[in-house]
Amino acid sequence: MKKDYKIIKGNKVHKTAIVNWDNIDIGTGNIFYPYSVIGTDAQHSYDNTYGKLVIGNKNIFREFCTVNLPTKKKKLTLIGNNCLFMTMSHIGHDCTVEDNVVISNNVNIAGNTYIMKNSQFGLNSIIHQDQVVGSYSMIGMGAIVGKKIILKPGYIYLGSPARGIAINKVGLSRNKVDKKILKKETKRFEIIKKNA
Repeated sequence: MKKDYKIIKGNKVHKTAIVNWDNIDIGTGNIFYPYSVIGTDAQHSYDNTYGKLVIGNKNIFREFCTVNLPTKKKKLTLIGNNCLFMTMSHIGHDCTVEDNVVISNNVNIAGNTYIMKNSQFGLNSIIHQDQVVGSYSMIGMGAIVGKKIILKPGYIYLGSPARGIAINKVGLSRNKVDKKILKKETKRFEIIKKNA
């Protein structure tokens, strides 16, 4: 299996992975597993692809994961650091994914969604375009997040349509997030939401 990978720009890339190196600014230590497709054109019915995909360091893109280039809306699709994109997950055009985000198998993140740090997405969850997902939040397995749902930092969201059911005590504790930090992240969430 090791022979099927090459080191390209400090990143481990499987020979079947499709990476659009011409339109990516990338860090190091990223791993692209078999058949991941990174940096292809935006999936948009009328807007053309425009801009760059920026990827930080130490992200994992598992089999059949897809990440799209942006449109003129933001001219940037951004992936931070230390994120895990599991098999068949999708990140749409103009999305921002901050650090330490876990996106499970078959999760679909529609275009122009902003995902704040340390959030987690359960299997088969779906996020409507133009959403903002609060930091330290957990989106439950199979949850459907519509346009009008507000995803505040530090909560667990379940169901179809998704609704906040409880504080994400485990996630907050694991990340050593106290009330002061959560309040700061909530303010940051409100600013991002206002400007989205």
